[in-house]
Amino acid sequence: MSMFTTELFKSKPYRLGLTLSGGGAKCMAQIGLLQYLNEHGIEPDIISGASGGALVGALHSAGYAPAEILDFFVSTRMFSFRNLSFNALGLIDSEKIAKKFQAYFPEDSFESLRKPLYVVATDLNRARQTVFNSGPLINALTASSAYPGMFTPVKWQGTVYADGGIINNYPSDLIHDQCRHHIGMYLAPVMSRPCEHFANTFDVLDRVFQIYSSARQFSNINLPEVSLAPEGIEDRSAFMVKPDQLRSIYDMGYHSSRKYFENEGAQWLKTMKGGTQKRSSWFKLPIGSDTP
Repeated sequence: MSMFTTELFKSKPYRLGLTLSGGGAKCMAQIGLLQYLNEHGIEPDIISGASGGALVGALHSAGYAPAEILDFFVSTRMFSFRNLSFNALGLIDSEKIAKKFQAYFPEDSFESLRKPLYVVATDLNRARQTVFNSGPLINALTASSAYPGMFTPVKWQGTVYADGGIINNYPSDLIHDQCRHHIGMYLAPVMSRPCEHFANTFDVLDRVFQIYSSARQFSNINLPEVSLAPEGIEDRSAFMVKPDQLRSIYDMGYHSSRKYFENEGAQWLKTMKGGTQKRSSWFKLPIGSDTP
């Protein structure tokens, strides 16, 4: 092994990094990606995520299989009336949601996970990003997932936190310098939408969130070797709640991953399956022509 290669491995200790964007119910597609990679014997070694993507990443890092992660979202029913908030800061009480995480993360710490995880949240007091990768896990996940207007902000250690996707919805930059290969899935491609798309308040909220977070997302999309955006994901709502809807988005993520890796991503997949330490070619799914 050359001195250059040895130094490269020292600076990038993890073989494969995975980045998962926020997206609410659309994050079921990321579970489909995990299922496809699992079937090919490919495991990420380090993960970064925002909002729902952070939760998917945490469950995977804790050792749950894709089917178990999907079942978590189907059975948790986050938008149930039992989780309604009784204050004006959000429709759903984030503290009630946090209690549902306890059975899945009994040790409640980043250190208890099987692989490193980086979670981003938005510090509303200081208007900046906060990155969590050690200490209490559940509060970090709840803070990262506190979608404005939908979930109440999380007050923790003298700071008020909201959804990590506000400031960094595709946090590939958090781990890119630590991994020799990098893949991700983002779920908020900003494309032109017709007037009839905006049928309710949730459609407007979702659109505003996409636009606001787009600038940093698009710079971070160029970091991983592979950045996947499932075809048709822009037509799915972040607030879908029915089990059949969630499973259909999971299927979308799985089939989109399979289609990509059976075509333009085939060499990347072969490289990862082959165990080679060489850097693979760069592959990207096309980004919509209306991308700013």
